Amino acid sequence: MAEMKMDELILRFFKEDIGGILITGQNGEILYEDEKTSFIRTEKTNWESACPEPRDGQKGERWDLVRSENGKTYMVTTSAFTDGEGLKQIHHLADTSDYTELYRNMSDYSRMLRNQKDYDGLTGLYNRGKFMEMKRTLFRTQDEIAIFNMDVNNLKQVNDTLGHEAGDRLLRKAAESLKRIEARNVIPFRTGGDEFIVAVVHVNREDAEKIRHDWEKALAELNEAEDGLLCTVACGFAFGEKGYDLEEILARADQAMYEDKKKKKGIN
Repeated sequence: MAEMKMDELILRFFKEDIGGILITGQNGEILYEDEKTSFIRTEKTNWESACPEPRDGQKGERWDLVRSENGKTYMVTTSAFTDGEGLKQIHHLADTSDYTELYRNMSDYSRMLRNQKDYDGLTGLYNRGKFMEMKRTLFRTQDEIAIFNMDVNNLKQVNDTLGHEAGDRLLRKAAESLKRIEARNVIPFRTGGDEFIVAVVHVNREDAEKIRHDWEKALAELNEAEDGLLCTVACGFAFGEKGYDLEEILARADQAMYEDKKKKKGIN
């Protein structure tokens, strides 16, 4: 086999990839094969030139699939280059099963990223972006809907006196109280630093009031823990029936929350 003169760094780049390489000459003669490709004997017994001669500094490229005698299918990416001794070609071979696994992992990672973008990292609740998405769609098409606008009291004071780790625990406690509401039609969000919104769909006013009672009970139980943090939350409630104006409901819930905050001002 003829000795192949090629930049060692380029060769190393290909060899460290998930596939292997063959390097052929103008007429398909093998000039180099590594340990990953030397066992492969494909239907292409003669690696004929697959790319036009590069022009204006551009290298020709193509790819195709070939089946070897071992029954496996390989994806072959072929690139043409010149090294002063004429046209040469690099054939980068990879078992398609490697790529199948790679794409599967990439798909899983993509799904994970899509999920992550919808959730608040600290509390695990839906985030503001997800709320805005549902506000444009789901929350405008219900027969009945209830909105709870919530604000955790004294977060800044806790952060300033006990530190941000304590403030984070306070927020997680508030979030946990919402997660303990067992009704499936309850959708909680953390929409800001100390701000939470809970939307309840397919609900009548009586059931919405019961959900509020269940939440208050869950928060009280969490506050019984001897962790030195009392979590109090101002909460405003608004209800709408079919034909409702969602923006008007959100505004009423917001105003009710501020009125509740005034009542609870000074509670530590």
